[in-house]
Amino acid sequence: MKKYIFFFFLICLQSCYYPVRKDYGIYSKSLVFSKDKKWLINDIRTGVDSHHRDMMGKETLKLFQDLSNGKATDLKTARAENIIQSSIPFEPEPEDLEVLKNNSDFNFLVNIYTLKVRNGLDHSIGTQYEYKKNETFAMMDVYDITTMKKIYSLKASSEVSVEKDQKVTIFDPTTEMMTMKNFRSLLKSVKKNAVKTGDIQ
Repeated sequence: MKKYIFFFFLICLQSCYYPVRKDYGIYSKSLVFSKDKKWLINDIRTGVDSHHRDMMGKETLKLFQDLSNGKATDLKTARAENIIQSSIPFEPEPEDLEVLKNNSDFNFLVNIYTLKVRNGLDHSIGTQYEYKKNETFAMMDVYDITTMKKIYSLKASSEVSVEKDQKVTIFDPTTEMMTMKNFRSLLKSVKKNAVKTGDIQ
């Protein structure tokens, strides 16, 4: 019996494990948090369900509030307090950042975007008759509103595939699960590499 349990556990482990690749491009791995700088968290652009979308928003805001000593605000709150009047694009033009610069006291803008590139395994169980693949990524960009320039960019991506005649089981990750893993990988990287200055402890 123990042998069967061991093999079952091994199959689960192999199916559930897949790497998340990270790419910072030309940018530094670290974000600098200081006592007098304020962060605006934009609405997250994502295709996950509403429950996971809410989780993303709460987890992102909590992390940035913790790292900035409470100087982070999400766009929903900023709108409710009439600080921000409109939506902000994921890839803002200089004019969008100039509006923020002239009409708010935020120093940094945080944009997060996720995409399910391929979802071939999501509704496939059993032996497959062709090659199939799940592929997703999550991306975080940070803009310095004062200089109106991007200062940070991190992409976390992952993929899982099966060859023809291989089996897909309930333990193979869905694109929803993969997207959440990629997203949390972004937050873990920000936390791990954060640099605090001033009297933020």
